[in-house]
Amino acid sequence: MGTDDGGPALNRQVETPADNNETQQKNPDSVSNGEYSDETAGWLARTMGGQLENSSIALSNAQYDRARSVLGDDYDKRLEQYVEVAGDTSSETDDTAAKEFEAARENQRNLTNEVQRYRQQYAAYQTARERGNEREARTTARAMERTASNISDRSNELNQNLDRIENTTSIDLSSGQAEINETTANITATQAVIREETLVGTTLTVRSIDSTASFSDSGTVAGQIQTENGSVIADEAVELRIENRTRTVQTDSSGVFETQYRPRSARLGSQSISIEYVPETDSVYLSDNATFVITVQQVAPDLTSEIAPDSVGYGDRLNATASVTVASDDVDAVPVEFAIGESIVARTTTGPNGTATETIRLPATVNDGERQVIARVPYEDRAIAGVQSETPVVVVETRTNLSVNASRTDDGVLVSGKLQTVAEEGPVVGRPVRLQIGASGTQRVETNRNGSFQTVLEDPQNNESVTVTATYDEPRANLGNATATATLAAGSGSGDPPVGSDSDTDLSTIDKLVAILLGSNENPVAAFGNGAIGYTWLPVLGGGVALAVVGAAWFVVSRVRQSREMDSPDPAETGDASLTDPDPSATSSDEPMPTFEDRVGMYLDSGNYDAAAMEAYTTVHDVLAVENGIDEGATHWELLQRSQEHGVPEERIADIETVVETFETAAFAPTSVEPSRAEAAVERARKIKSNGNH
Repeated sequence: MGTDDGGPALNRQVETPADNNETQQKNPDSVSNGEYSDETAGWLARTMGGQLENSSIALSNAQYDRARSVLGDDYDKRLEQYVEVAGDTSSETDDTAAKEFEAARENQRNLTNEVQRYRQQYAAYQTARERGNEREARTTARAMERTASNISDRSNELNQNLDRIENTTSIDLSSGQAEINETTANITATQAVIREETLVGTTLTVRSIDSTASFSDSGTVAGQIQTENGSVIADEAVELRIENRTRTVQTDSSGVFETQYRPRSARLGSQSISIEYVPETDSVYLSDNATFVITVQQVAPDLTSEIAPDSVGYGDRLNATASVTVASDDVDAVPVEFAIGESIVARTTTGPNGTATETIRLPATVNDGERQVIARVPYEDRAIAGVQSETPVVVVETRTNLSVNASRTDDGVLVSGKLQTVAEEGPVVGRPVRLQIGASGTQRVETNRNGSFQTVLEDPQNNESVTVTATYDEPRANLGNATATATLAAGSGSGDPPVGSDSDTDLSTIDKLVAILLGSNENPVAAFGNGAIGYTWLPVLGGGVALAVVGAAWFVVSRVRQSREMDSPDPAETGDASLTDPDPSATSSDEPMPTFEDRVGMYLDSGNYDAAAMEAYTTVHDVLAVENGIDEGATHWELLQRSQEHGVPEERIADIETVVETFETAAFAPTSVEPSRAEAAVERARKIKSNGNH
């Protein structure tokens, strides 16, 4: 039996590849960056391929923590390096491979989570059966049905990723694929047995009675639900999901039902509309899907809007309301955007009364002067027509104050400062400031959540006295311009040691070679600033390879990395890949899962991916509102914008964006969120929530 701290699974690890090619030393002037990058890209690809295979091996042995950790920070670092190097290689396929390595990581992580969830569900199912609790057994079996389907989907997607990686990099990932396929086949076979002994399949048939449907004149749809043995689900209230909206209908003695289809976001013309029978969680019946064809017609709604106050400046609150109606009927669940000029400042949806209300903080990007607040339904060629309403507002200019300080360091000139409003001395967040030393070129920096900035510039004056100038000047904004200067006295800063000096002679691994190329913050010698001219000889793995970095100006911005948290505490892992005789005690001693986990787990298990996406967003919204002081009423896109303005690191911004985009699909799109996207949003929300609690 394999365990996370040893055992057979660890003995099956894929070894980290070594580069045993031997190349004679060459003059630095004759070695191209492309040649250097090709070898580095190959090593990185083999390393990440080995990590993917090790994760698959750990998963097959139920070592879930290990399966995730193998694809943790180190894999992310290699991937980041690979993306940078891919742009300099002679092969165009490296860019494609980089995307596949990233997708493979996500699919492998999701597959690990789903397999762990399935095995936990299986143990709970067996326990319920042994105790004679058929209702609990059915509920668990239905959840397992969805999880098994997710595993099949993730497995197929992961295999496609690995196939593409093999085709573009020529590395062999067949052993990892074999482990994935064996794990998936085992679960598929197990679920087939459970389905046969516990659940009953159904067949849903539907047809449209009316040929057309619109919001003002809904179309009638009729259908019937039969079981796999030919009987009907008669005289019952059943739940149907049409597109992304659910409703309850009553079947008659023949299992026949009728319902109304009232389109909002459906596209115009003849459309195939999806409908799903959604049994209760403890039902013996399985769900089924069908479609009906109907011609969707458009209705133009009335849109009215109001704002207050009628004059605002940078950071001021603007209360905006929009109401959408058709005749006397309120139009709920349609998207509404609020924009000022060309800047979209909020996105939301109408509530049950057809009204959307937002509190907007005026961003810097809106130019001052007389402007229009535009409220609009951003539809085109949909059942509800796109309309808009305009309300005037006066945007006043806010004066700013800029400060700057400069000092010489060994790395160059350290420049820092702050941009804030004059009246309230509040920080101006996320705005560009141009820096210049003497008559040299300018460099752009951006203010952080405190309105501050700091960077190191190259010293072009050879330690002579010089003026450092900071300038804020945005022509299309509501913030006033500002300039500040600082005099840098003559000094004798030592500067960085030249690349290739004695301080570099211990860089004997491919890891440090990559760090020099990419400016990793693990290697301070590699901080080239704005440019470094020179070359160095560096020994590489295998003892015989010597590559040169020739006269080039490398500037790589170090990315702030957040520690990656895994899932919330997992139950004790059995290390047993078999599903034939799981230990029921493996789950009986678990600590209760957090409320967030309970909710998203229920939504994912029941296939309600829209609700899972919305729950993920709600959690992220709450964390960021507290963490960064973001207004509780911020819309989803405003939440992302405010996070950027508060200086949230790039990696975390990408996580927030995944959650926000998935939420927007759940709230606005005519179809439900794809399972993989909902799972990715939940995973990002877990990470953000975990980091927010530390």
